[in-house]
Amino acid sequence: MEHTFLLKEGLWRSDGEFFDGAGTRTAVEGEPHIRHYPDKWIYEGVLRTKTSSPHESRNLYEIQPFVPGNFATTWSSKSASFGTLHGRFMVVGDALLSAYESATGRYRGQDTLLQREEKRYSARGALFDGGKILATWRIELVA
Repeated sequence: MEHTFLLKEGLWRSDGEFFDGAGTRTAVEGEPHIRHYPDKWIYEGVLRTKTSSPHESRNLYEIQPFVPGNFATTWSSKSASFGTLHGRFMVVGDALLSAYESATGRYRGQDTLLQREEKRYSARGALFDGGKILATWRIELVA
């Protein structure tokens, strides 16, 4: 099965939960949108908390297109909370892996997107501030 998330353009729906460093759970939902241009791919995501006072966060990633035959590529993003992030996407069988860190090295994280069906992925990840866990998550993505 070929990867349909990230490697192809599309609009996805996401639904899942975030946990802060103390383990407090917050339900979330959102829409990741992938667009491909000749010189870069754009991953634009909106994520909202499902709370009585919803909070919305937006992320924009610029991704270098995969070179034919390569299984890895780089990406960058700017975050109001974490500064500039630099990362790498890697294709490993049925998984898309991402490892990243802030420009200062203070923040580091990882994401694993496991392809369940052609247009369904399960995402799991964690974000660290030094050795401290800031957040973990589990999210389902459906096209």
